[in-house]
Amino acid sequence: MTELSAGMAQHRPTTSGLLSEGDWQQFFAGYSHIVLVANSDEQNFNEIHAAYPETTLFVFFNYVSKVLKAPFTRNSLLVARTSRVGSELIYDNALDKVLALLPGPGFTGVMSMRAATMEQVTEPAEFGGVAAGAIDLCSYLEDFYPLDHTASSGFALSVWLCEKVPQAKVVLCGFSGRRSRKWQMFHIHDWTFEQSVLQLLANSDKLEMAGRTAFNPYKALSRHFPDIDNSNFVFAAIQVLSERLENSNRNLGKLITITMPLRVIYNLARGLRIRSKKDRLVKQRKKQRAKNGEPS
Repeated sequence: MTELSAGMAQHRPTTSGLLSEGDWQQFFAGYSHIVLVANSDEQNFNEIHAAYPETTLFVFFNYVSKVLKAPFTRNSLLVARTSRVGSELIYDNALDKVLALLPGPGFTGVMSMRAATMEQVTEPAEFGGVAAGAIDLCSYLEDFYPLDHTASSGFALSVWLCEKVPQAKVVLCGFSGRRSRKWQMFHIHDWTFEQSVLQLLANSDKLEMAGRTAFNPYKALSRHFPDIDNSNFVFAAIQVLSERLENSNRNLGKLITITMPLRVIYNLARGLRIRSKKDRLVKQRKKQRAKNGEPS
């Protein structure tokens, strides 16, 4: 057992009472590796997690059943992202079911994350007797994230860790940025921007993409042709991407025309649907704030 793992065995920290970025920096600094596990079926987590030492912290997001099929007993942290009505795990009454997959002394607790101003703060006490802390990354992200989108939880935390906890090895597991056959992607996040930033950080050795080769063919190409200026490689790639995007847009236009009757039926059905639970909760909160004289 290493000195770090021996120390962790004697006193394993929890997220209880962690509220500032400084608190979280100190918490994460106790681990040699921090593996962020995306809710994606484009990975084999059972093979990947065995490759990391005992001093690793595995970070899961919201509905971990998308990844875990059996209880996970190693060091773990659950990130519970807030929404317009607070944590989805709480208003969906899913917290107990999720925590059942993270049993034992290895579970360090919950991180309640807020990353957009429209999100309702979820206080640690709302998670009942579960060890919980909170982090607000709104001001951190507003300096560089596209204003017309909100950051995904995995992106927000991975970039923050690279900058604030540089001594730990940040590893991303399943961060493909692609829609799978089972799980949809929410377009509230700017996936192109996020994948570009994560690739930049990986190329700069600030994080690691588990299961993805580190080989960069464009860098290799520039080394192979040292007499060609690097900017020319960029211009060539942009030109090809522009042509391919134009071809895709033409095909997309044809699909929109062909599927018009189906979209008319779909929009009619949406207009008749019962208001969702989230919409009802948002409306209730607005009424309560108006009654209390608070801004909506």
